Amino acid sequence: MKVLLLIVAITFLSTVDGQQCRAQFINDTIGECSSVDTCQGTILAGNSCELKRCCIPATLPSTPKTCITENDFDILYNTTRASFLRTALDYGINSAGICLNCQAKAAFLAIAATMTQNFQTDEATGSDAQFAADDNKYGNSQAGDGSRFRRRGFFGLRGRTMYQRLQTAMPQYESLTNPESVALIPNAIMIASKLWTNPDLNSGMCLIV
Repeated sequence: MKVLLLIVAITFLSTVDGQQCRAQFINDTIGECSSVDTCQGTILAGNSCELKRCCIPATLPSTPKTCITENDFDILYNTTRASFLRTALDYGINSAGICLNCQAKAAFLAIAATMTQNFQTDEATGSDAQFAADDNKYGNSQAGDGSRFRRRGFFGLRGRTMYQRLQTAMPQYESLTNPESVALIPNAIMIASKLWTNPDLNSGMCLIV
């Protein structure tokens, strides 16, 4: 009986892994159910992916300078995804102008790791009921805002107020109408770089709220 249950479980997981999934708010953003460690892209909550995540493939811009070495980063995150993340973070750190500033780089990485649960997800996960607790916080004003404007990206944008400020500063990401665009890795790293060099975007006074 145990063997039969194991076979059923393996069969089920194999059909889920690689299954097509979509972003919740941007229906034309399509990915595949994937484990976190093998995802070469953005990790979104995937309702159709059971315990796995919806991986949205991404192509990253190249950076002219290496700011984080393999020894610095991959040894801490020894997964297939580590080199992908290192490329993204390299680009953001270089864009922020802190490639040669070890303390600033450490702070940048610490914020990114904290806001992504140690690089395990690119947006907050939870039930509608859990997100509903934020419907009247952080500038949110409508039912469902807690979920729509949940924490996303390397620097953890959260709430309508922060998304509105981003929309004003970087309108190309359409953060109010397409909130998941904030989590997409190529966008998220540019946003993180912008937040580092322009802290007023986040809180008006300091880098993180």
